[in-house]
Amino acid sequence: MTGAMERIYLHGAGLNGASWGDVPGRALDLPGHGGQPRVRATAEAFAEAIEGQVPEGAALIGYSLGGMVAMAFAAAYPERLSALVLVDTPIRAPLKIISWYTPFVAPVVTRVPGLKTIGKAVGSRIENPEGQALFRRTIEAASPSGMADALVVAARFDGVTVLPKLTMPTLVMCGKRSLLTGESYRQIVRDGAPAAEIVEMDTGHHIALDDPEATEAEISAFLARVAG
Repeated sequence: MTGAMERIYLHGAGLNGASWGDVPGRALDLPGHGGQPRVRATAEAFAEAIEGQVPEGAALIGYSLGGMVAMAFAAAYPERLSALVLVDTPIRAPLKIISWYTPFVAPVVTRVPGLKTIGKAVGSRIENPEGQALFRRTIEAASPSGMADALVVAARFDGVTVLPKLTMPTLVMCGKRSLLTGESYRQIVRDGAPAAEIVEMDTGHHIALDDPEATEAEISAFLARVAG
């Protein structure tokens, strides 16, 4: 492997490529986000939509929803990636009923109470004030239909079946105070992808917004090990 691998960043639900800030790589806009056209609301369809933007030998870095899409991409195009980084990426919805009802509920809640209220409520868990302000601004300006699609993708994603297909070097970053990637999550990762590295960050779910410098340092250290 080469140390010159290009880094491709995938954002979370309702965000966009610019929400990653100044990163050493290219941050893409997922379907329905940042002005991109919508596609079928599945992680696989999102992965297919970005296929032409991910070069051979890339390191694919996905946060939350972006991590789900990155996992789907890695399963579909394993030969394309030199490394995979999952930033506090949920494996699947905690309850099956969520995957059943989200397609009906998501288009409603993204309009009433709406994205401003969602951004304020979800953003309140971001510990870094600058990251919290960026999150709220971005969510408020997002497309309601794109956000609804993102919620459907997240609710229906089942990463347990994908984990064994992650044949490339994989880093799994978990927030210490995240409600989505606790010890039971980490055991699922160990069982499904035993070769994956798991690292705990001193943040909540929004790792890259809580501590962007520590996030990039961890990613860079991992990719240096892969390249070596």
